[in-house]
Amino acid sequence: MNNQEHPLEASVWQRVSRHESRLRFLLWVLVFVLTFEGVVRKAVPTLSIPLFLVKDFIVTVMAFYVVQMPEDPAITSLWTAYKTLVAAFLPLIILTGWHDVLLAIFGAKQYLLFPMVGFAFFYAFRNARMAQILTFFRWASLLIIPTAVLAYIQLHLPHDHWLNMAVNGDSLERFAAAGQLRVSSTFSFVAQYCAFLNAQLFIIMLAWHEWRKRNVIWMPIIFSLLPFLVFSSFITGSRGAVAGNISIILGAVVLCLLKFQFRKVLQIGVVALSLYLIVLAVQHYAPQALAAYSERENGQLIGFSADVKQRIYQSIFDAVPDITWGTIAGHGLGIMSNGSDVFSTYAAVWRGRLWTETDLSTTFFEGGYYLVIIWYGFRFYVICLTISRFIRDISSEFILPVAFSQAFVVVIGLLGTLAIQPPIAIWWWLAVGTTLTFCWKSVAPPEPEIPIEPNLPPPPQARKLQRGRSLYADVLHNQQRRADLGVKPQHSEKAGQ
Repeated sequence: MNNQEHPLEASVWQRVSRHESRLRFLLWVLVFVLTFEGVVRKAVPTLSIPLFLVKDFIVTVMAFYVVQMPEDPAITSLWTAYKTLVAAFLPLIILTGWHDVLLAIFGAKQYLLFPMVGFAFFYAFRNARMAQILTFFRWASLLIIPTAVLAYIQLHLPHDHWLNMAVNGDSLERFAAAGQLRVSSTFSFVAQYCAFLNAQLFIIMLAWHEWRKRNVIWMPIIFSLLPFLVFSSFITGSRGAVAGNISIILGAVVLCLLKFQFRKVLQIGVVALSLYLIVLAVQHYAPQALAAYSERENGQLIGFSADVKQRIYQSIFDAVPDITWGTIAGHGLGIMSNGSDVFSTYAAVWRGRLWTETDLSTTFFEGGYYLVIIWYGFRFYVICLTISRFIRDISSEFILPVAFSQAFVVVIGLLGTLAIQPPIAIWWWLAVGTTLTFCWKSVAPPEPEIPIEPNLPPPPQARKLQRGRSLYADVLHNQQRRADLGVKPQHSEKAGQ
């Protein structure tokens, strides 16, 4: 049945198609902003606050399009969990508003806005062809090249150069080790750079998918990405970047074993061996890039030192006992998030007294036991949901790259400071959306060789009947063609009139 009889269906399809295209564009803009926000804020200090908020604006626009999309059964359970979380947050938002209304809005945004990135990715690519999805990851993977180059330049600049200063102009020499700064590249903070590098591990693995189909120009570029990743991870001087990537690789191995994909485990082993050889090469040809990390890890190049283990233990079990233990609803959402002290006097007073570095301590402080239960309960649910979808639905074609994406969801979901750092939360939700999208692609009907699109009526002058065929015969012919393609006929409500 053509769209002249179903104008509403055609208009809905057109609106959804437009929203999908806009969401893809916004996702790319968001990734670009996350990557280069820091260096622009350093270069143009007057734009620091607007650039700090621009990612929130982009995700808000995404949310505007997401809520207009028809509900998809593939993510109904995630929608239900998210709506439950929003309802559970209402008491905390009201209590925070009692202290500062603007802080209540800001704090609610820190927890409730960024899940829209996961929904946006799914809606943007659920109907896209695989080539479109892989193109997104291939171009996103290339961002590691300019960030690595700038990090190398920073390493050879004076400590007081504007590129080596904080976004507010403060010196970062207190973060140096062995005389080497922990460079932040194009990012505002080293922690944001590390989150980008951890996310790049699964982005690069997806960029490698179907690498044999790449041309002679793409091939050397694709294979150069791993050396850039290794170099960047160590040049930060951060244990989080290196330990995070090691944890993600180990997580990917476990996930492949759960699917009994022993061949994929061997392939991951080849990747891990390649990473180790690259580390040795970097140590030989660019030892200054490893100086800060080696100093902080007592000479170890790869491993989990006692300090790293202690930091992981603190991030899971430690809070702020003298202030937060025993509180029911905490002291207010968003207090410990970067930037809250700029516009909230209430937040500034607390920030002047203490700083909760880990996610768990922040959650205890801002929302007490109540927030710990609902916030970590939601995160654990998302982790379990994506793991179950991975085990149940993912096809063998996508197991290897998506195992890295799912491992990122697990590692960062358990240890990441999602309540403090919006960039980390955005990368995490991008990984969640990636896993759900590829799981859906694994069970969705195969893409037809002849794409079936709404049969939009052509302009009157372009619609011509074949000689000797009536309009009635033309309708029958179109119905038969759709039947041959396996499209079930749809009947209008007026069919019996």
